[in-house]
Amino acid sequence: MERYNATARKTLSSLQVDVHSRGVHTTIDEPESLGGTNTGMNPVELVLSSLGTSLQETAARLAPENKFTYEQMIVNLEGDLDAAGFMGDPDIRNGFQEIRYNLQFKTTESQAACGAFADLVAANCPIEDMLSNGVTVVLDQVEIV
Repeated sequence: MERYNATARKTLSSLQVDVHSRGVHTTIDEPESLGGTNTGMNPVELVLSSLGTSLQETAARLAPENKFTYEQMIVNLEGDLDAAGFMGDPDIRNGFQEIRYNLQFKTTESQAACGAFADLVAANCPIEDMLSNGVTVVLDQVEIV
């Protein structure tokens, strides 16, 4: 089993966070309307982006072995999030209530073939699996440094 690692460090700028993995740094932030400086996507936008990226990578991996050809696939994603949950309302979930996406193919394949391939991609996408079925998250350790 492969293990992945990432580190998130709050910067001195408003709500901005520097995240990195494998030496690649990304800035995560909130829009100004939510108290950030708008220098990067916010965490929930990154979740949507991660799902879209994982769907793309899964499709690219599965297409050759399933003899499905396409020139381009676009993933459009949206999620519903009620901020009242994050702000403390115990009756509202903190995270997304629902995520929806659609796939647009530039291809000569039939609509039926595209639908079957989309189902195959969804069934094999690791991020869709984690979002749909949940994953155990454990606070492993708290340290004073």
